[in-house]
Amino acid sequence: MNLPQSRLGKSCSVVFSFRNEEAVLSELIRRVRSILQIELEKGVAGSYELVFVNDASTDQSLNILLDHAREKDDIRIVNMSRRFGVAPCVMAGFEHASGDAVVYMDADLQDPPEIIPKLLEEWTKDANVDVVHTVRRSRQGESPIKLGLTKLGYFILNRFSDINIPREAGDFKLLSRRVVDRLVSLKANR
Repeated sequence: MNLPQSRLGKSCSVVFSFRNEEAVLSELIRRVRSILQIELEKGVAGSYELVFVNDASTDQSLNILLDHAREKDDIRIVNMSRRFGVAPCVMAGFEHASGDAVVYMDADLQDPPEIIPKLLEEWTKDANVDVVHTVRRSRQGESPIKLGLTKLGYFILNRFSDINIPREAGDFKLLSRRVVDRLVSLKANR
């Protein structure tokens, strides 16, 4: 892999907004740690952190995270004071993320963390790349009603917006530090 030296060895934060994900957290952490360890060994990433934003979970999610955080110092936990929903939690994660590249993904394992190396590869190819989107190829396990609403939502967004949003573009994406800092500053200026 012949990548521009300017982005090799940079730090990577992975931000997860979640609520009541006790069933998948251990598997998620195992898979993400394994993937990022390989990226460290290849020299693509210089360091990494996992930033979990807890949207007032009522299950054992926090205890599971605390157990994993004791194993290794790569986990940061942000506990919200009450239930806020996904968007505010993502912003809180961005505020606490320190990486040069910040990957955001849901904690429910609907999107495979094994895509993270591809996101990093695309980001390292060009110093001008600030956002790397993912696009879902399938939506397994979702009802026809939800699929229809999603299709309608993309149609409305693209019909009334000047920005073309790729159909099935998910929340799973990589943002450069420059973009994350800008998003955080926009929130602060509201």
